[in-house]
Amino acid sequence: MMPSKKNRIILIDDSPSEPILLGSAIEKSGRPILLESFDDSVYAVKELVRRAKKDKEMMPSLILLDLNMPGYSGIEVLKKLRKEGSFCFIPIIVMTSSSLDSDMVEVIREGAKCVIVKPIGHKKYVEVVQKTFDFWFETAKCLGNEC
Repeated sequence: MMPSKKNRIILIDDSPSEPILLGSAIEKSGRPILLESFDDSVYAVKELVRRAKKDKEMMPSLILLDLNMPGYSGIEVLKKLRKEGSFCFIPIIVMTSSSLDSDMVEVIREGAKCVIVKPIGHKKYVEVVQKTFDFWFETAKCLGNEC
């Protein structure tokens, strides 16, 4: 990813505090990042699939996905997005409070690039998000303009 490009991050998480926390971490990062948040996983999938077909300019650079949500679970979202060819090079990272190995194995099997256990406390959360951005926006080798 080119550091000067404005990266679009999609957050799919039903928690009302998650967009606030992530927005704060983005602000502290000083990176050119546009955050778009969906609290309805069913709507998020429909909208992302629509964009893949009709509005490629609005496609994300990175998707952050909660595991346990009403509507579609994180696993179901992964399955539906990975079924669409347009999402094969977009990293989907699961951020969850679950530390169960079985959950982690399943999300990786379904196409998540990694799993991050949500840290407790704002300072630690910001630190984890910064490291995630450092890796995906600066270190990772990108294919087809998408990581």
